[in-house]
Amino acid sequence: MGIRSSLLILSLITLAGCAGNQNTISSPEEYVEIDNPAFTLSPGAPATIWVPRSYVESSVPRGGELVKKGYEAIRGNSSGSGAEQQAAQQPAAQLAAVSAPVPAPVPVTVKAPAPRVRNRIFTVELGQNGLLTQFNEEMAKTPAELMIDPAKAAFVARYAAVATPADRAALAIKLREDFGANLAFFLSAPAGVASGSAVTVEIFECNGGTLVKSLTAELGSFAPADKAAKAAALSATLRKLAGDVKEVASLVPWYGKVVTVEGERVYINAGKESGILIGRVLNVYRGGKVLANLGFAPGQRMGLVEITGYVGTDGVFGIVKQGAKAQTGDLVGVE
Repeated sequence: MGIRSSLLILSLITLAGCAGNQNTISSPEEYVEIDNPAFTLSPGAPATIWVPRSYVESSVPRGGELVKKGYEAIRGNSSGSGAEQQAAQQPAAQLAAVSAPVPAPVPVTVKAPAPRVRNRIFTVELGQNGLLTQFNEEMAKTPAELMIDPAKAAFVARYAAVATPADRAALAIKLREDFGANLAFFLSAPAGVASGSAVTVEIFECNGGTLVKSLTAELGSFAPADKAAKAAALSATLRKLAGDVKEVASLVPWYGKVVTVEGERVYINAGKESGILIGRVLNVYRGGKVLANLGFAPGQRMGLVEITGYVGTDGVFGIVKQGAKAQTGDLVGVE
């Protein structure tokens, strides 16, 4: 053993002797109990000794293993509470997290919704008040729906019996067969175009001839001789009615019709003008029924048809992708 180590041991023995003669430690926080490095050198030496805390904190002595209630207790006190230790470890954990490889984000593909298919609308004016053209112009300002030529509508109204609700329901079904109409509007001003009078639009769906809704708007006040005021009031009323009608029409389900089938090709009476794009998939329904106070409900879903080409300005053809073969007279619809 070297001279330096011998001097250190003798110093510790001296300290141990002094500490061993004391029954208590005047200030426990200033000392710590450790294994006596000279225990095996002297038969009368104590097994443990008390040394100043500074010896332990400066790694002196190292001759024996520190006992639990000595160094470990000091280490726990000097290192702080568990929360403080956790806080001290956080920078290392954060550094590890920063250095760890970050997985590449998984791209999310959001499929754009298919454009809404536009209803083909046929407006019939009841009476001779000259409202049809101006009303259709208001409807066409925002092309949410597809308006059938007003000249055709005027021709039909001249020869059709539309006096009763049953007459109007029958005409709506006929307009479906002849013009492919989805909705029929019946426009009227029962009291004429007068100050404060009402203008009404009855909305019928054409698959079953069901009255969907009746909308009314009143003309503003104007002097009978004031033509400018009368025109302004009529324009404002028809504009309001057109906006109200569009909101209702947008809620009515759209259905097209299979007009013929040739081999694998299925021809449908709606196309580019109605908003049907190549690649769109439509449901195919067979039959249907009219439910009182509700409207038309399609029959059994037979399969799917994918649109592959256009015919004319508003027709398409496609092929069946799933289910049974389509038949003439079947309906097609969107989800």
